[in-house]
Amino acid sequence: MEKRRRSIEYDPARAKVAADNLRSAGLADVVTVVPGDAFVQIPKVPGDFDFVFLDAWKRDYKRFFDLVLPRLEPRGLLLAHNVVNKQAEMHDFLDAITRNPKLFTTIVSPSSEGMSVSVKLK
Repeated sequence: MEKRRRSIEYDPARAKVAADNLRSAGLADVVTVVPGDAFVQIPKVPGDFDFVFLDAWKRDYKRFFDLVLPRLEPRGLLLAHNVVNKQAEMHDFLDAITRNPKLFTTIVSPSSEGMSVSVKLK
């Protein structure tokens, strides 16, 4: 059974644009845009995650990490945006992803913003 992909977007206008773009691309049957607060919506999503892309309020990254890590499948990916240019706002998150023995993490900087790429080990 194929997993249903979800994108949670806090801003209603952006959620509508994202849903319209997915529909235009023919992907509306693959990805559902869920409008609302991710802290409310994530617990409602059934099952585990194989991929999480985090681009939210930087001060909340650690809270998101704590919410999704237990549900991240082995070999699942957690990517986080702005980990170089906004690192002062997320020391707790950066410490968590680099020190957690359940993860292998690297930071890549294809731009000045930077991105963390973490894979959950078995």
